[in-house]
Amino acid sequence: MSSARLSAVVALVIASLLAPLLVASPAGAQSDDTITIGTTDLPRSLDPADAYDFAAWEVLSHLYTGLTRQTPGTLDTELALASAVDVSEDGLTYTFTLREDTAFADGTPITAQDFVASIERVIALNRPAAEAVTPYVARVEADDEGRLVFTLRRPVPYFLALVALPPYFAQHPTLAAKAQADPFLANGMIGSGPYQLERYTPGQAIILTADESYTLGPAPQNARIVLRQFAYTRDLRAALLARELDAAWRALSPDDLAQLGRVDGLVRYTVPSTRVYYLYMNQELEPTDDPLVREAIVRLLEREESVQQVFGAQMSPLTSLVPDLFPEAYAPIWPDEPDVPAAEEALRAAAYSDRGSFRLSFGLTTSRYLYGDRLVSGVQQLLRASLRDTDYVLSGLSSDRTGSEFMRDIREGTPSAAVIGWTPIVPHPLAYLRPLVHSDEAIPANAHYATPELDALLDEAAATSDPARLEALYAEIAQILLDDYAIAPLWQDTHTLIAWDDLSGIVIEPNGLLHLDLLARE
Repeated sequence: MSSARLSAVVALVIASLLAPLLVASPAGAQSDDTITIGTTDLPRSLDPADAYDFAAWEVLSHLYTGLTRQTPGTLDTELALASAVDVSEDGLTYTFTLREDTAFADGTPITAQDFVASIERVIALNRPAAEAVTPYVARVEADDEGRLVFTLRRPVPYFLALVALPPYFAQHPTLAAKAQADPFLANGMIGSGPYQLERYTPGQAIILTADESYTLGPAPQNARIVLRQFAYTRDLRAALLARELDAAWRALSPDDLAQLGRVDGLVRYTVPSTRVYYLYMNQELEPTDDPLVREAIVRLLEREESVQQVFGAQMSPLTSLVPDLFPEAYAPIWPDEPDVPAAEEALRAAAYSDRGSFRLSFGLTTSRYLYGDRLVSGVQQLLRASLRDTDYVLSGLSSDRTGSEFMRDIREGTPSAAVIGWTPIVPHPLAYLRPLVHSDEAIPANAHYATPELDALLDEAAATSDPARLEALYAEIAQILLDDYAIAPLWQDTHTLIAWDDLSGIVIEPNGLLHLDLLARE
């Protein structure tokens, strides 16, 4: 082979090897009008009818504009593509009037029928995104006046927050007509948001470009957003330190945060999360079918040591089913520290002893594949600390079920005791409580701790707007669940972003939304 041809081959090989790196490390990452963010968690799909994770919803909420949107810095929603909404007295019918200037990025008008076709596609595809629609919507249609009408299966007091989610977005007719999910958007995306999709390389990068003609909301504060994916947090940390990134989001461990916290110019932003971890106990399976056993386990819980030794400042102990983000439903009535004498008294009453085969033995399960090694380590520490001062209880931990297997086990009521993480679909007390304790929902029904009394209280709360009555209902629900010792809150998570100090406009919502459009370089 000639030297010239050999050089060409070598150049071609080098170019092919560098291609993924060039996608993952776009040129101009530190230019004034480009903000570059690193993460280990890029979306696997950007089809609104397919995507059902918060990382995807964060991106999609900047590529589309919904009927409503979350007001920055709050858990409230405001009208966006809708100019008005009428709600029937029974809470079952929502009628939206669209703004007259609604259009996709290519100028195609957005109509109520576009919403109907898109939402019906979500339902028909029956991909994970359908979970945001089918449990709530019985019918969606466009009326003779061009308004969008939803008929609900039951009153949903947070429905205006639901329609701010991507499964409710109007998709461009070219996508809405597709009979299959298009996770990689092979034919491109035509959205309606403040950004357009410049590039999507699964597993590597997403690049968003501001739409200069956007009029359906505030204009973005930057011209370009680059989201880079890293396989390992060590590589993410190194890229941040090398100033290849403006920020690291959703990815860093307590050790990473400790190291980066000693670097001049890096700023840490942390907000409480809506995500909560619970101990759930099955009332039909031994040994947690015995209320005295459940009481003893709850009274032994030592939440704080896991926070101090495993989670650091990334989690906090929680003794209310609903965190204090929702004052009307916040009820910190679960024991906040172990009461070993009371627990042992309950176990003696249940005929357990402190030795031999009469000691209580129970297994606890969770999933490292779903929640990560850090959560498993925290649960291990929880068990060690909680059982350290008693000889009455023996316990084992299982954590090797895959995420899908574990969630199937929980829905089917297979484990007697488990640690589960719960992030409500939207930030609202009933988005926690109903899925966890109403008999119409799989988890409480199969764990056999749902009751007609709880159902009635939850149904009343869904139909009540009086603040005083709502507070009383939430307090009564919490007390019933405490008395049953069926479910116990453990920890509340946080969201953390590390950014260089020349990045401004950082607004992180408790439900995991980073407002990309507000970011700017000072």
